[in-house]
Amino acid sequence: MKTFFTFIFIIFCAHSFAQKAFEFEYYYGKTKNFEIKLSLASSYILGSEIFKTDLLTNKKIKYLPREIQDKNTQKLVFLPDVKDTTVRKRKRDHIILYKMKDDFDVLPDQINGAYGFDLKTSGFKLYKQKPTR
Repeated sequence: MKTFFTFIFIIFCAHSFAQKAFEFEYYYGKTKNFEIKLSLASSYILGSEIFKTDLLTNKKIKYLPREIQDKNTQKLVFLPDVKDTTVRKRKRDHIILYKMKDDFDVLPDQINGAYGFDLKTSGFKLYKQKPTR
């Protein structure tokens, strides 16, 4: 009986440590070729994700943040999800968000960024979405 309770306790503890509890703020931006939706994890910035949708093909690509954030320039680089096998490997396929911090006192209403692909770069702005009630 003691072994059973020990087993249940270990399973319960392992499950509780695996849970992620992020509060997300949502941002949206659009260019002439694509739209970008950012889910910004306010308490842990590396838990954020970006979905870029091509407006011509309606194809969505998920981008995840790199593990290392440049603290001096406050740039956060997002790369395509490596698990997505439909993504064609391109030179410099990334999204950069500027002036990003791990601990915002107040989340910004606007975030500036750049999308780099092949040898081209295009800038964009993301705007904070109003909560729907």
